[in-house]
Amino acid sequence: MVRVRFGRFGETAIWVLVALRAGPRSAVGLLDDVRDLDGRVGPGTFFGAIASLEQLALIAATPNGHGRPAYALSEHRVIAAGAGPSGGSMP
Repeated sequence: MVRVRFGRFGETAIWVLVALRAGPRSAVGLLDDVRDLDGRVGPGTFFGAIASLEQLALIAATPNGHGRPAYALSEHRVIAAGAGPSGGSMP
């Protein structure tokens, strides 16, 4: 099992991944979703988490047609600790 370390933006990074499960989001919409999940999150913390996730290739910037950044989960599969691809326990 590969363990990923997000550094000081870890909690916010996890909330970004949770928010992106519903599909690609604009940066503004994604920040609003993360704030709904985690409370007050500043733009520095948010974009620090985004940069960490992009560096780890867990999310990717996508064009949204309006010249602003949008983000989506990358093709890498993120599996919750203790759960296999089918949702069962890992050996």
